[in-house]
Amino acid sequence: MGEGSQEKLIVCALYLLFGMALIAMCFKLMQDDVVQKARWLGQKIGILGKLAALLF
Repeated sequence: MGEGSQEKLIVCALYLLFGMALIAMCFKLMQDDVVQKARWLGQKIGILGKLAALLF
């Protein structure tokens, strides 16, 4: 191994870990948005009552 390769490996691993955490947060935000829009649509077309929308 060359000089500084261990440090580069650690920095790269931390960078990848941060990137994966950021992507996971983005997926969670998108999931919450889709669920909210699906509930709104369910209420609008009458499939989902107001009480059921609050529970789920």
